[in-house]
Parts: sequence; structure tokens; C-alpha cells
Amino acid sequence: MSRINEIVNLAKVRPVKSHRFRVIALCVVAATTFWFLNSLNESYSATVRYPLEFLYDKDRYIAVDNLPEDIQLNVNGLGWNLLRNNLGIKVTPIRIPLENPAEIKKISGAAVPGYIADQLNDFDLNFVITDTLVINIDRREDKLYHMKIDSSSISMEENYRITSAIGFLPDTTRISGPSSVIEALPDTLLVRIPQDEIDEDYSEIVPIAIDHPKSGLLKRNPPTVNVTFEAAEFILSRVSVPLIPLNLPENADVDPLTVLVNYVIPSDWAASVRAETFEVLVDFERMNTDSTIAPELVKVPDLVQDVVLDTTRIKVIFNE
Repeated sequence: MSRINEIVNLAKVRPVKSHRFRVIALCVVAATTFWFLNSLNESYSATVRYPLEFLYDKDRYIAVDNLPEDIQLNVNGLGWNLLRNNLGIKVTPIRIPLENPAEIKKISGAAVPGYIADQLNDFDLNFVITDTLVINIDRREDKLYHMKIDSSSISMEENYRITSAIGFLPDTTRISGPSSVIEALPDTLLVRIPQDEIDEDYSEIVPIAIDHPKSGLLKRNPPTVNVTFEAAEFILSRVSVPLIPLNLPENADVDPLTVLVNYVIPSDWAASVRAETFEVLVDFERMNTDSTIAPELVKVPDLVQDVVLDTTRIKVIFNE
């Protein structure tokens, strides 16, 4: 029975001790909070980062590279102000005016106090930690450029070829941006066709892309060009064509009498090509010392391309 009483007495004491622990914890928290708030009313020396804003005529000038976004300073100030600055609460950027921004490439740390001293309302400036502010601003410039389609970059499906002139409108564009970028561009801009493996007539609005690392700073007017051309599938074909002798003596003949002509042509036009639509001459006056004549192709049908004769020498045979 005495053992049960001891357990009951312990149970009665524990809540009292637990309550005391909570009271002690609350006191510690309150004391810490009071100490912290009281400390914020004191002055400290600290390193802070202040946001920057550069003031210049943005209609006449443009930043080529990203301008510095902040500056590192060592200052004296109340703890409240230092805390607010570190949390980014109601921090007004330091404004640095640039009267001739294209002529300023950097601002040294030693020159910074002259720009910012009167803007640090909540702090006293001790010194500037940032060594240099690098500035890269150019005059805005615009120029009219002629354009040309880069036909060598057009990607066609296998056996497909362009069968017409390449048309494009407009043929000029006005580009504005930093003067250093404008001056680095060629006088004529190459427009590249972005599509691959084209297998039909083409009519598309193509963006005017500029190959320059700072092309994102450029404005194009207009920004696109309408490109058109016709395309067709070409097939390989061949035909045997009789040779036409010129100035050949009566006692001479040629061997062979025909030549095989290889060519490619749009598949829709293949049936229209016949042997008589070609002419191949062998002129005796152009005979070589080995009694051979190079055949000369003098007539080819329209739309036929890549014509190749199967022989480059025709033998002249003299009859006794």
C-alpha cells in the first residue's frame, strides 16, 4: 500500500515540474526577444549590397552587356536598417546618372562615393568594397540592309530540286540596335530557310535571323520575309542520240554512230524527252592527232540537268 502512495505522489509532482519548464522556456524566449529587439536599436558597422539603377537616355543609348545590378559597401547604421536592407524591404536603388554613357566604360570604386554619398539616408558610408563598375553602353543606330536568300543552305528531299527562281519580299529590312553591332554586320544579309527536306513548292514566312552573339539586342523592321520557289522530283534517265558529223571527208566515217546521253529531269516531264530533242556534233576540224574527236553537245531540252555523255572520244575511220 505504501508503494502505491509513492506512485500517486510522484504523479502529483510531475505536472508541477512540467509547468515550471514551460515557464522557464517562455522566460528565455522573452528575454532573447527583448535582447534582440534592444540590440537592433544600436549602431553597427557592416557590409551590405545595395541595388543600382543607371540613369541615361534609353531612346538614344542601349546597354550592350548587362549593367551591374548592385554594389558592395561597408557602412555604419542602426541594426533595424541593416536588417531591413538584408531582407530587401523598402530598399531604394542607388541611382547613378550617366550624361555620356557611350564614353564611360567603367567607374572605379574610388569615384563611387561622389555618386552615392547623398543617397544613403539610413547609413554612413565607410568605404566602397566593389573595385570597379564595368559599363558597356552604345549609341542606338539604325540602318537599311538588303537581303539575299542563302540558296546553298536550302535542304531538299532526296531527288528533289528547285525548278524556279527564288522569290522573296520585301528585299530590305531596317535594323536598329547598338552601333558596335550594327557596324559589324555585312551590307547584305543572308536569309536562311529553316525547313529541312523540302519536297514541294515552297511559300513560307521566314524570320530574318542574324548571326551575331548580340543579335538579341537588334530590332528588325520587318522581322520576316516571304520566300517562294517551285520544286519538283527529278529522275535519272538516258537516251541514245545519233551523232551529227561536220566537215567530215567523203572517205571518212565515225565510230560509234551514236552516243548515250545521261541526264536528270523532273518526273512529270520525263515522257516529253526524246532522242531528237538532243543534238551532239562531231567536227572533223577538231580532230586530235590520234584520229579522235570530242563530241559536242549543242542542244538540250528545257528542264534537263546534269547532262553527261557516256564517251569523250569518237574514233574517225578512213576508208581506202
